[in-house]
Amino acid sequence: MLAACGSGTKQQPTVAGDPGSGAPTGADQPITGPTTEVALRQVEAETAITTAWKATFTVPASWYVSETPEVLRVRDPDKQFEIAFTAVQASNAADAFAAGWKRVKPGFDMKLEGEQESPGRGGWDLQVQRVYVTTAESQRVVVALLLRKGDTWYFAGLDGPVPTLQARGAQINSIVADMKVPGVDQESFAGKPAKLGEAELKQLDAFFEEARVQFGIPGSAIAVVHGGKIVFEKGYGVRSLGAKKAQKVTPATKFMIGSTTKSLTTLMLARLVDDKKLDWSSKVVDLLPSFKLADAATTSQVTVQHTVCACTGMPRQDLEFLFEYDGWDPERRLASMASMSPTTGFGETFQYSNLLVATGGWVGAHVMNPKQKLGPAYDAAMQSLVFKPLGMTSTTFDFKAAQKGDFALPHGRGHEMAYEPIPVAYEGAVIDVRPAGAAWSTVRDMSKFVMLELAKGKVGSKQLVSEANLLKRREPQAKIDEDSAYGLGLFLTKVGGVVEVGHGGNNLGFTSELYFLPEHDVGVVILSNGGVANSFHGAVKRYLYELMFDGKPEAKENLATSIALRQKSLAEEAPQYAPADEAWIAPLLGTYSNAALGTLTIERAGKGFDVNAGEWRSGVHKHTGRDGTVYVGTMDPPYVGLDFQPLTKDGKQVLLLDAGQQKYDFVKVK
Repeated sequence: MLAACGSGTKQQPTVAGDPGSGAPTGADQPITGPTTEVALRQVEAETAITTAWKATFTVPASWYVSETPEVLRVRDPDKQFEIAFTAVQASNAADAFAAGWKRVKPGFDMKLEGEQESPGRGGWDLQVQRVYVTTAESQRVVVALLLRKGDTWYFAGLDGPVPTLQARGAQINSIVADMKVPGVDQESFAGKPAKLGEAELKQLDAFFEEARVQFGIPGSAIAVVHGGKIVFEKGYGVRSLGAKKAQKVTPATKFMIGSTTKSLTTLMLARLVDDKKLDWSSKVVDLLPSFKLADAATTSQVTVQHTVCACTGMPRQDLEFLFEYDGWDPERRLASMASMSPTTGFGETFQYSNLLVATGGWVGAHVMNPKQKLGPAYDAAMQSLVFKPLGMTSTTFDFKAAQKGDFALPHGRGHEMAYEPIPVAYEGAVIDVRPAGAAWSTVRDMSKFVMLELAKGKVGSKQLVSEANLLKRREPQAKIDEDSAYGLGLFLTKVGGVVEVGHGGNNLGFTSELYFLPEHDVGVVILSNGGVANSFHGAVKRYLYELMFDGKPEAKENLATSIALRQKSLAEEAPQYAPADEAWIAPLLGTYSNAALGTLTIERAGKGFDVNAGEWRSGVHKHTGRDGTVYVGTMDPPYVGLDFQPLTKDGKQVLLLDAGQQKYDFVKVK
């Protein structure tokens, strides 16, 4: 939810797995169990290791390694999460999985939860991933990945705690995705000029609408910038489903832009550095004394730059503001961070924190307008330093102003994955963290921001922001993989050797994508009124790369694969869900409370039952995990798939919401 997205087009194997909620047929034992205890050595710095089977891996600093002629194992600094690699010869994927597990964990017999087969990308012939059933109590994820090249299958078995996967996901993904094997070469666009003429734009137009319809997106708009001007802009679809009179999307339609807001916030900070109101290295506590984290050392160490670098080790804790926001303001939200602590070392790995980015925005606001409350001060700073000088006349944080004239309404996917309208009020969750993701804008307005970036800080002949501070935002701060990193409110990616800079975003019912290629003077903005439309945006991006650089024709297959996998997943999961019957849910009816997330009520609603959190509500159903664990599961957008596990603790009825790095006990109060 409110995910960071837009991290690039590079098609590489990625580790993506539901941790599962069921039980194996055999014992639920981690790979790191007694049968595979091995001698480990810890690497002091990032280290490249080449195996006897000629695969090369990059191991992060402080991780542990064990090598034999057939198997390479790596474990995180706490020795909790293991990835075991080997290479096998087999005639098919099933035999390759069996051979891989036999080599890395003899006797492995866990029950299969699901399998996904995807086309080969990045020089591979085929990718197949399996997720295995684990118990809810164990809170583990077990995944196996196969990458085929010729008649050789490269196997990766991953096993470890879900919280570690969340905290070190970038490192884990990078270890797997950056594997180098002779003969497996990435597609290269390096040295090619970008073709972006009338013919390419006509093809883009046709593909965009084809992909939008296939993916079911209600409405979307795109703008393409090249040579200092907008060369293509168009709206597609409708502003809202179910409206009495269909209103078409235009390039002037306002959408929420989610985390793309972060790149605007860091532009505001860059201008304040230019004006010597602050410095990137200024300590936050010196500028905003009310800032406080649970960890005193981290509190004193955080600078302005650190708030927007995703490199402090602070975890993502979005549920706090997604659940509890009615009546909150930025001051109260900032104070709530006093209970939050880092889960990885400072500067150790990429971890994305909306709350820290919001803090960076509040710092800039307070420095510029110290007598105002943080919310109005930030709005004023953004208006005077960013929106007004760029001529972004439709861009605003004011929800009432945004919902006038030409604006889109949010849509979320239901349990059957079809889009349906959701209340705009639900999007209010981000208002008190708005520097991280609450702006409304248009593709036309955002094109002006892209043109500023491509012109290295100039608007026409005027240098609005210094080139030095504009480009400071594009310096890597946290590694994601060998070709991508996070800068200051910007993702930095190399796609086939082409430098791409940008930031995408997700609100509950909107998806945004903004990226530009500085070496080619090309920029793109896509805004959609459907939540989690990243696969659609990604397919459009890939198609544009194919057009500009004569890339391999993969975009259409990517889109078809995404849709097919979604349908397959729905079919496989359907037996796990049933209506919430009276006998089962009656004892659970009532109001529950959690100190961080507020109250929620399980209540009757017509012929069914709802969970009512105050700010939002959803119908519920009975979700039975494959280990027999039963959950009260939400079934309506935007929060489809939240599972509350009924438990008894200290004689009290509890609903447990397990978010991995954080767990929330809702205790029954009446």
